Amino acid sequence: MKFNNKFCQLTAMLLFTFLMTSCYSTYHVYKGNVHQQSIGKTKNEILRSYGVPDKTTDDGAGGEVLAYEKYFQTTITNSGAATLGNSSTVGSAVYGNAGIIGGSQTLGSSYTSIRSTSHTSIDKTYCYLYLNPSKIVYDFKTNTGGIYDSKKCFDVRKSYTFVGISFLVYPVFVVSLPWTIIAHVKAKKKGNICK
Repeated sequence: MKFNNKFCQLTAMLLFTFLMTSCYSTYHVYKGNVHQQSIGKTKNEILRSYGVPDKTTDDGAGGEVLAYEKYFQTTITNSGAATLGNSSTVGSAVYGNAGIIGGSQTLGSSYTSIRSTSHTSIDKTYCYLYLNPSKIVYDFKTNTGGIYDSKKCFDVRKSYTFVGISFLVYPVFVVSLPWTIIAHVKAKKKGNICK
């Protein structure tokens, strides 16, 4: 099998590009919650920024809990219909005495079948703000508002696997091996090695 030079160059460039992007993996670091800023605020400040709570309960220590809840209903419906039909025509014609006598009969039938399925799910988001007897927020519980920071880490196993594969296209291997070693050393100094 004979390859032309342009094909080899294109293959080498694609492999090298894939190799460069595969050395690092993205992960997310939890940085906190947007509702954290409510701690230390007064009830009046909370009512101005959050609005009227959906319900208020006692916190069991002389304070209260302001509950903000939202429900989301999602319905997924799949439906299918099929129509089956049958038609037949029976006819005859008699030519005689310069006259035409003909008869025909058409029989038809159809049947429609409809099948549907539906699935409904209800999701709840909430934020509970706990106020002490002085009406100051001291804690919160929520399932929304998480803040994440995207970071990258050097994937040692994946990187050296692709360096090994790049050996098949020698010019790519000559460049990818030193690049991978340098990237590995830099990531190790910064503590950015994937675990």
